[in-house]
Amino acid sequence: MRKLSLSLLGGTIIGLIVSFTLMDYRDIKYEIRNQGGIESRWIREMDLDFVFNASALIIGISVLVFIVWTFIEKRC
Repeated sequence: MRKLSLSLLGGTIIGLIVSFTLMDYRDIKYEIRNQGGIESRWIREMDLDFVFNASALIIGISVLVFIVWTFIEKRC
């Protein structure tokens, strides 16, 4: 249980660092003017392509950390 949880934690940390470093995160925002009596407001959205790719990368790195850890554990 400890190996699984530490693999997930390590995969999440490494995956987030790799995701923000290598992939292009674009903050999506646009301005709406003169709608509903409000002069101006900004709408911000999340880049769903980035979220999906980062999640896949985090899962892949977590599995890789688990496999490497198991391999090293069996060798020693």
